[in-house]
Amino acid sequence: MVNNSNTITENEYLNLATEAQQKYNELNQKLLVKEKQLKEIKKELISCYGYVRILDNMYIQQAEQDETITLMIEVLREFLSQFTEENITF
Repeated sequence: MVNNSNTITENEYLNLATEAQQKYNELNQKLLVKEKQLKEIKKELISCYGYVRILDNMYIQQAEQDETITLMIEVLREFLSQFTEENITF
């Protein structure tokens, strides 16, 4: 006599495979959404970094400079530069 308590039927196997495929599809869809969001964040950060660089260059060219604003621009530029290098890959 064969003990069938540890074997699964073909129908159970198909149900498990279907369920696994559905979970995979759900996770894949969530991943695609996250990748799209990440791409948008990267675009925004690149734009911010560009604006800071332009602002910094324009401000430095002026004759009178406020040291506080200059320091703030330099800190922001450095932060964005470092963040961009560490987190944005092309």
